Order: sequence, then C-alpha cells, then structure tokens
Amino acid sequence: MIEEWENFKNGFWGRNSKLIEYLDRECLEHKEKWACAYTNNIFHIGNTSTNRVESAHSTLKAWLNTSTGGVDTLFLSWHASIGGQVIEIRKELETCRTKTFKGAYGPPYGVIRGSVSLYALELMFVEGKKTPSECDCVIGRTHGLPCSCRINSFKGAGDHFQITHLAPFWSTLDYANPHDARRFEDNDANDLQIFHDLVAEVCRRGPSAVRAAKVALMSQLYPEEEGLREPRVSTKAKGRPPKRENARDPSWHEHAAARQGRRSTRRKTSTSDVTGLY
Repeated sequence: MIEEWENFKNGFWGRNSKLIEYLDRECLEHKEKWACAYTNNIFHIGNTSTNRVESAHSTLKAWLNTSTGGVDTLFLSWHASIGGQVIEIRKELETCRTKTFKGAYGPPYGVIRGSVSLYALELMFVEGKKTPSECDCVIGRTHGLPCSCRINSFKGAGDHFQITHLAPFWSTLDYANPHDARRFEDNDANDLQIFHDLVAEVCRRGPSAVRAAKVALMSQLYPEEEGLREPRVSTKAKGRPPKRENARDPSWHEHAAARQGRRSTRRKTSTSDVTGLY
C-alpha cells in the first residue's frame, strides 16, 4: 500500500497538493479502520481474520510430526487431533455452566447466568459500561448481543435478559446432542444403527450399489476366498548371532596380531617336524 501511495503522489494527481494533503490527513491516518465500515454490518462473532484456520493447520501439523506419512497415519492423527479438540470444547462448555461471572449476579444478567457463554457475559459487561452517547449498536449486528443502550435500559428498569435476547450461538452449551450426533458417536449401539442406515441407503440406490457393497463385504469377511493367504513368517533370525551379543568386531591391529600368531605357530610346527627326522 505504501508503494501505491508513493506512485499516486508522484503521478498526475501529485500535482494537486491540497488533495494529497487532505488524503494524508483524513484518510491514511485512519486506514486501519476502513474495514469496520463493512464488517460492522456482518454477523461474524469476532472472527475477523484467518487466525482460526491457521491455528487448526498448526494443530494438525503438530499431530502429524512428518510430511511423508501414509493415508492411514494421516487419518489416525487427524482423528486424534479432533478428539483432543472435542475434549477441550466440552471442558470449556462445562466451565460456562459451573463458573459464575462476578459481574452477573443481579439484573440484567441474573437469569442467563450459567446458561450462556462466559465470553458473552464478559462482552455484555464491558458494553454495559458505555454511556448512551457512546453506544453505536455494533455489537448487536456483529455478535448478536444486546448493545449498551439496551443493557442500560434493562438495568434501569430492573429487568433481566432472557436467552432469547441473545443469538443462539451463545447459549448452545450442549455439544453431545447435535442433530447428527449419532453419526459421530463412537459406541457399539450407534455403530449398529449407522450400519443399518447404510444398508438401507445401499438398497435404495439399486443393484449396482448392492453388488459393489457385497464385493466389499465379502473381501473383508472371507479374504481366503479372494486368493489371499497369510504371509509366511520367517524363522531365520537376522543380525548378529546370540553368542556375540556383547562382542565387537576386531580392530586392524588385532587382525594383524592374530595373523602373526598363526605364522609363528606354523613355523614352530614345521621346525619340530624336521628335528624329529634326525
């Protein structure tokens, strides 16, 4: 952006000094706030960057530990990564149920305390400290939470917020029962139900799908009929013999000394044989 601005000033429009001075004083000084004109009208719950995606990539790479693994190791690492995230999410949700936010005892937070996210209560508590003149009602559009003017009106009347006054995102503290949870629960009962659902789906798709499913199941249940046999286990041990488990290979001078010893023995034997002839 700096390079474009320098090219703009050095180009045709740079001849107008008042325009350059105006843009430099009124626009570039607040360039970091330009995106708010668009994001303040979008329900984004505070997600205004790609940090969450980068964090997910970093977590998965930490579980993989290598870039040369197979598909089976990738699946197992990915499954373990997701399992760890599920445990962390359930821990945070349980904390929201049991932990009490210190500023949410009386109106207007007393009813929703323990039923909404602690982060939502913190945002509302900070928003409630603003004066009516400072309220821009942005938090209602971006986070689905009551803005400062609404919080102060409830507080002045002694009323309590209900869960319906907040976006459903902040009161969804139950991770175990989404609408498709049974497809992801790892227990025998749900696995059997999923299998029955898959069989029904295969039957609905026609003979070709039934034939393909039959071939896949037959290969898994009766591998011997597919011409597959268990590999023969080799009983021949590899590596160093058991008697030399703690031994080492002789060095060069040990080999030389052994050869010298064998030569001396042969010379003595030959000399004694000649002496015996006389």
